[in-house]
Amino acid sequence: MHNLNKLLMPVLLVLPLSAWADYEQQYQACLEASGMINNASVAGCAEGVSETAKKEMNRIYQQLFLKLQESTPEDAEQLQAAQKAWLVYRNGQCDLQGKHIGSPMYYTCPMELNIQRLDELKFLLENGG
Repeated sequence: MHNLNKLLMPVLLVLPLSAWADYEQQYQACLEASGMINNASVAGCAEGVSETAKKEMNRIYQQLFLKLQESTPEDAEQLQAAQKAWLVYRNGQCDLQGKHIGSPMYYTCPMELNIQRLDELKFLLENGG
């Protein structure tokens, strides 16, 4: 667990505390409820939190895309291209981390990056998107 916290610390520095705190709380509650911290509990909890963040990210993305499509269609296209590129980055980065850092990264990395991307999209939507 200590090593996992060390791996998550850089993400804490990037994310606004409100979003990270909410998802971190969900993740920690899941781990505590599992009764034992091992690769299976880390994977299950991270996947659950990641899916929740991904659903919210997709909802925010759609709102932002529609807003941009109405006002500046070229920006909506740019957002779409950026999101596709981000998905390639996320999948490649997390695969690399899983191979070289350890199997829990196959689950915690997508969780972290989904939360980070969610915050990026929220920021765009709330600040003029």
